[in-house]
Amino acid sequence: MSNNAITQLEKELVSVLKEEYAFYQTLYVMLDKQRDLIKYEKDGRLLDLFAEIERCHMRIKKSEAKIEEIKKRDPRLFKMAAVSPDVRKIINGIVTLVKKSINLVNENEDYMRNRYDRLKVELGELKNSHKIMQYFQNDATSAQLVDGKK
Repeated sequence: MSNNAITQLEKELVSVLKEEYAFYQTLYVMLDKQRDLIKYEKDGRLLDLFAEIERCHMRIKKSEAKIEEIKKRDPRLFKMAAVSPDVRKIINGIVTLVKKSINLVNENEDYMRNRYDRLKVELGELKNSHKIMQYFQNDATSAQLVDGKK
């Protein structure tokens, strides 16, 4: 194995990983935007954002396949190139972004769960008010007492 082959693979890995790093930055920004939309109940754009994040899931699978393809070409050479400081630095950055994104997803799920619970309570209260209004309406059709007379 030549040093040149390792250097070439290292450069290829750095290039691919820089693309992936930019992608994960974009994903983090979208998740942050999603959190703001959920938090401030701006539902109009929320569905579009969920669709965009779903496309990101497909992109993640492509990313994994791309790295796996590079690794399959020559596993030993891949291992040597993967320990390079430049490669490790980018990988650590991606890992950090993924951890932050997971935290945002958990936070978004909490917001949505709380919002769901609140809406469920409010709908229950509306249901009770509806029953009370029906009671008053039914009562309104019965005879009314005016000055103690029917």
